[in-house]
Amino acid sequence: MRQSFAICLILLSGLTLKAQTGSIEISSGGFSFIPAFTSKEPNLIINAGTNPKRRLSGHLMYMMRVKSATPTTVVLISRYKLVDKKFKAILGIHMPAFQMTENYEVTSFFGRELTLNYPVNKKLSVGSFILNGNARNTDFKVTLLSLNTNYHQQKWNFFSQGYFLSVGDLTGIAETISYDISTHFQAKAFGNYTLTDGQFIGTVGLKYTL
Repeated sequence: MRQSFAICLILLSGLTLKAQTGSIEISSGGFSFIPAFTSKEPNLIINAGTNPKRRLSGHLMYMMRVKSATPTTVVLISRYKLVDKKFKAILGIHMPAFQMTENYEVTSFFGRELTLNYPVNKKLSVGSFILNGNARNTDFKVTLLSLNTNYHQQKWNFFSQGYFLSVGDLTGIAETISYDISTHFQAKAFGNYTLTDGQFIGTVGLKYTL
């Protein structure tokens, strides 16, 4: 497993060098495609990707614990635009996602995602996100169904989600609020409330976009 993780890091370096988009974020928590799984531990989050305007694109997300400087997550994603008009449908493959504990125990996760988006007007868009996947070395399986809205007003952006998670039959709501400080810097706040068990997760961060 460590050999697979090493190979992933090599691919990470290669994609980062060729990246056409990228960002670095310092956050009081982490990031997860599944809102209820968001870490409460401070993380450094690096994103890189090829040209998102192309039909086929590659993306990478790397997270590292600030306290111990150990990796948290490495995700390699290939995305293809099935429909690329006003309405967009994008299929993604996580190949794979690696997660690591502070003791360097590595697990891998293979996921499939489908993103649908439709702009209602210049400020508001509606969409959905479906994630299905399974772990390589455990019997863990998960399906996430999410409906969302994205509202943009001048320098403010509000991304709202309502979702269902097959693990524990969890339902929840999440909100990401961002404010553009400048062309490159953005302040972010994230909150998730799981309706099923009443758990709340909140994070704040500062993001630099290349």
